[in-house]
Amino acid sequence: MLKRDRLSIIIVTVLTAGVIYFLTRELRGKGKQLEEALKHLDWRWLLGGLLMMIVSIAFEAVATRVLLNKTDRKNTSFFALLRVPLLNLLGTGVTPFATGGQPAQLYGLARAGVESGRAMSVILMKFLVYQVVVVLFFIVGYIAADTFIYSQVAPTFATFIPFAIAIHAVVIVGIALVMFWPSLTLRLVDFVAPLFKRIMSKQRFESVIATTKQKIDNFHEESRRVISSWQSLVGSSILTMMQLIVFYLIPYFVIRAFGYASVNPWLIVTMNIMIVMVISLFPIPGGVGGAELSFQLLFSPFVKNSATLILVILIWRLITYYFGIFAGIIAYIIPARKNVR
Repeated sequence: MLKRDRLSIIIVTVLTAGVIYFLTRELRGKGKQLEEALKHLDWRWLLGGLLMMIVSIAFEAVATRVLLNKTDRKNTSFFALLRVPLLNLLGTGVTPFATGGQPAQLYGLARAGVESGRAMSVILMKFLVYQVVVVLFFIVGYIAADTFIYSQVAPTFATFIPFAIAIHAVVIVGIALVMFWPSLTLRLVDFVAPLFKRIMSKQRFESVIATTKQKIDNFHEESRRVISSWQSLVGSSILTMMQLIVFYLIPYFVIRAFGYASVNPWLIVTMNIMIVMVISLFPIPGGVGGAELSFQLLFSPFVKNSATLILVILIWRLITYYFGIFAGIIAYIIPARKNVR
């Protein structure tokens, strides 16, 4: 494990402890409210929320499989591909701005036997599809619920929304340039190469550059294949939409578990879309602290009991964030079938 990974884990642990301390401190003196909240608790809805998280992971694995070529699909099992979204949850959960998600997925596909150039192309295309779908969901949700957001939610949160949409737009443009402008990628390699030439032998340097450019050629060849296969793109887009809808519904299940039967599922989904967008602004791994605060600001109109709201926040984060980290650690530890053999 790299030093920066250890540092990220330490930061997540410290911030998590601080958030839990802050939230549990808010429960002091609210024994009656807490007792009332637990009296209405229905575990079946909580299990339903956990099931939604598992289904969301499965949809992401299938979306990855759809983007693979026929040979890789044939040689890669579903359980091997299931490792990819789990490692993605681990990578995004412990790195600032979720930057570890793509390297973690690349590692997962490599362990499944997919060549690294093709794997990188599939991962970036999948990430591009994901970003586009997230932005589309945000636009639809924002237009449908802007009145509710500005009338019921703190204005401070609303000011972050334009910055979040701008960041996602820049990411989409950047990925598209790297994937479909081969000369740009090769220029970047030539620009960075002199930095490594000084610390490597001539033979080693030439071998690394040749291998890198070969991987880049494979990467762009696979990118052209994916973009020309509209069935794969449409299938991956539909599966990503289903993945996100299921994921966005998790707070609805958690709130319903505490007896709030009249909550509007569409508004719950819309508020969760806003949270996912705004969390991307926080450089803290997993958005720890920012996610909980955003949830409290957005969902307080739905859950009037403050003790219940704190329990909802803790359970929501346990399902959507910490479950993914622990599952990702298990997926990382378990060796691939080829390695076992």
